[in-house]
Amino acid sequence: RSFQDEKKLFVGDFLESGEVGGDLDGSELASLCASKHWYPEEKAVIVSCEPVPGGLASVKNGALNCVRFAIEIGGASTAQLILPRIALRSVSDISNLHGAQQNKGAGLDYMFSVPQIRSALQAHCPQLKVHDSLDALYDRPSLLKPLDLGLSQLTREFISYEDIPTTILAQPQNLSSFFQDYLDSNLPPEKRHYPVRVHLANTLFAWPAHEAGTSSLRSDFGKLLRTRDDVKALAASALYNLAKVYSLPLPSPRSDRSAAQTAESLVGMHLRTEKDARDSWSFFPGYDDQTAYFFAHLESLPTLPPPPGAPPGKKGRKLAYLATGLTATDSDVVRFRARAAELDTTVLLKRDLLDETEVAALNRLTWDQRALVDYEILLRAGTVLGIVESSFAWDVALRRAMAYTSSAQQQDISNSFTARPGTV
Repeated sequence: RSFQDEKKLFVGDFLESGEVGGDLDGSELASLCASKHWYPEEKAVIVSCEPVPGGLASVKNGALNCVRFAIEIGGASTAQLILPRIALRSVSDISNLHGAQQNKGAGLDYMFSVPQIRSALQAHCPQLKVHDSLDALYDRPSLLKPLDLGLSQLTREFISYEDIPTTILAQPQNLSSFFQDYLDSNLPPEKRHYPVRVHLANTLFAWPAHEAGTSSLRSDFGKLLRTRDDVKALAASALYNLAKVYSLPLPSPRSDRSAAQTAESLVGMHLRTEKDARDSWSFFPGYDDQTAYFFAHLESLPTLPPPPGAPPGKKGRKLAYLATGLTATDSDVVRFRARAAELDTTVLLKRDLLDETEVAALNRLTWDQRALVDYEILLRAGTVLGIVESSFAWDVALRRAMAYTSSAQQQDISNSFTARPGTV
């Protein structure tokens, strides 16, 4: 190994080492699946789900809800799963979440590793048979006309927060019995032709986090969807180049704590002012409101010591990684960098940390796929700042809380945006 290219070794180790917070354990997932009463396969109910629209966090949440629903109704049938699909955003207008191929959507491999989710479910939930697509079941005519289903057809009981209704299930533990009642009412046993297909409407943000099982189960579920390797390789290259260019110790991809300590000087910030956000200003705060918090945090940080070998009198600079779908020439990025410079801070975007060949590979990705590079880097930053209105920022926060805090601390993750890894 010592004679091999250091960067190639780092990227290879990064891909091989698994996930922030450790590899998927699977024992709690296995217990969940074993707790269900799975009926004989000749009475199979096959679950398909509406292609999930949106960015990374929405897609992950919707896809994992689809998987969880299939497992839960295993208590009422022998459920099988057609892997969920992704609705593609319009290339010409990112505000349009329903662009091309809306009938079928794109496969999970648009963002994630399909071998990972297939092998994980096979190993830890073998009761749930998985199909890559509906096309693989072309010889089952009974599947052509599914029973369409939304969670609101199963129950009217959803959690309210400060009298504001939400889409979160109030009694997720009763989902199996709710489904059995619905199935018997809408498709009585004497009229069924197995296998039956149930097509689930989009179910974003349906499972209450603390009712989804133990912290280990929540962690396992999140790790079912692993970023596809070519995108993870770009994030690994960016982290390697960051360490080399800015004289930081090279983190060990195999050690979360080592990586966290190395990245302690890097502040990750998620700026959400792209066109789709600007078209929704009633939901997302504007640039000034978002960045006031970011700049106040930067101002509170001490300036880093100058790099080794710097000339006398040269000041060190703070490092900030700006995760955004904007480019370096967009006005919000230009003024962000100008203000950060006044605070002795160098602001880096993903393209700043990639070489020419890697930038070309990045440019071949779509807007949503490029966000996965930001995601992988933010998971490994020293501190991350984001806005609560962003599901992307919440996904980063929750994932970091699972990886970098103890089980007791995970009971209160309201301040996860500034959770500093390596302190527990």
